[in-house]
Amino acid sequence: MNARLKNTLGAVAVVAGLASLAGCGPTKVASAPPPPVVVIGYPQPEAIPMRPLPPRMASLNIVLPTVGPDGIRNTVNARLNPTEAVWNFRSGWNVAALNCLDARYQPILDGYKAMLKTNAKRLTKVNADLDKQYRTEYGAGVKAIRAREAYLTSVYNYFALPPAREYFCDAALQMSQEALQTPPKDIDSFAMAKLPTLEAAFEHFYQDMERWRIAVAAWDAKYAPTTAYGAAPAGGAVYTNATYGPQPTAGAPLAPVVPQAAQQPVFSSQPVVQGPPASGS
Repeated sequence: MNARLKNTLGAVAVVAGLASLAGCGPTKVASAPPPPVVVIGYPQPEAIPMRPLPPRMASLNIVLPTVGPDGIRNTVNARLNPTEAVWNFRSGWNVAALNCLDARYQPILDGYKAMLKTNAKRLTKVNADLDKQYRTEYGAGVKAIRAREAYLTSVYNYFALPPAREYFCDAALQMSQEALQTPPKDIDSFAMAKLPTLEAAFEHFYQDMERWRIAVAAWDAKYAPTTAYGAAPAGGAVYTNATYGPQPTAGAPLAPVVPQAAQQPVFSSQPVVQGPPASGS
């Protein structure tokens, strides 16, 4: 064996010995994985929406006319005779001419003036007939005058209901434009046909209020069942749906519901322009 081979074998032996010694050292133990991070979640509070507000800035406790057993809402325009219908129609048009003041509502005033001028004689007769009707019912004298004045005030106040004004003015505008385009030949027939149009504007608002009361009842039941929000409004009724107000006693006369004077302005009973002489009109 030559010296070169001898040296090589010696080096291999040394490496093998070192490897053997390394294998005799302590065994490395694998470390356990860290425990998982536990995240504790808390339920987020439900966002509470704002309690519904009355439509068109109406009073919270505004008194709405109830609906009678015959399905007719008990307003000043319910169950009128033809003479009363003509005068209520004239009064409603008068209020629209007074209250609907935007430039787009100018046809209301123009139509009202034309109606008074064209139908002066007939309106004078209607007014006289109503005076006679009240004298028959209340007797001649102050009692009849006061009764008619009180009723006329309720009629003007009814048509002047602020939250319903936009609906009312839009209805009066449409009616006035029709009257200007095709002047009615018979004011009685025109009044009987168009008074329901004016009345529908108020029914629109009443239904807005009914939907609001249903929404408020649902909100109170969910978010504030024991708070002051659920307290009864003035008058003692808690509104939980669209049926509210005392129902008329069977057989009892259905008197019109007069809007609260404190919430609605009392307008002068004089026409916008000089019309037929009218007692308390």
